[in-house]
Amino acid sequence: MKNRLQILFLILTLISYNAFACTCSIPKSLKAIQDYEFQNSDCIFIGEVLKIDSENSTFEIKVVESFNGDGIGNIYKGTYDNYCGPIINKEGRWLIYGNYNTENLIEINACGLTRSFENPENNVSATTPPEPLPPNKKESKTQAENERTEWKLRAKYDLENEVTDLRKRTE
Repeated sequence: MKNRLQILFLILTLISYNAFACTCSIPKSLKAIQDYEFQNSDCIFIGEVLKIDSENSTFEIKVVESFNGDGIGNIYKGTYDNYCGPIINKEGRWLIYGNYNTENLIEINACGLTRSFENPENNVSATTPPEPLPPNKKESKTQAENERTEWKLRAKYDLENEVTDLRKRTE
């Protein structure tokens, strides 16, 4: 009887764990997810992250450039999901896609395209990292470093193009 209870407890634990798992579908293309984010976000802007409270998954941000009416210079408080990124983890300039919650906080779209200008490659929805070198592969370490550098440059280029597209959409 004790074993049955332990097994039942284990099954219930695994079921509840899966219920909270983050599932981000792989976008068909970066353009497709950009279009989705543009259509489904209350606020889209470039902002300067002023403060971060990683314990509470909150941040404070000042609007630098708006793509849908958020007042330039306004300071907002926001929140993000630690499990279904993007995670606001550094001060500096960020492209923000979010929605307002009932407390008037900006909630960063889970699995969305919010990313920093300094490290845009850290957003999994926007970029696909290069494959790691398999063990015993004869490829040089330099080649792997070059692939990683190209990936970072591509992520910056994609972000620049996205901002240009947002400016055109809102003219």
